[in-house]
Amino acid sequence: MRNSGGSAPTNVVWIISLVLFIVALLAQFNIVRIPEPYATWSWIVGFGLLLIACRVKGL
Repeated sequence: MRNSGGSAPTNVVWIISLVLFIVALLAQFNIVRIPEPYATWSWIVGFGLLLIACRVKGL
């Protein structure tokens, strides 16, 4: 029987990517005041982790 759930590491990476995306989105629209380097790196790291998670998962 095939396992319908993802593996734990990719789920954790996906959640971290989602949190980083939300942080970057809030900073982009000035909802939350976050210093510029952190907001920029939030986009970069979040997208990179999401790409790695998709590659590991085989998507």
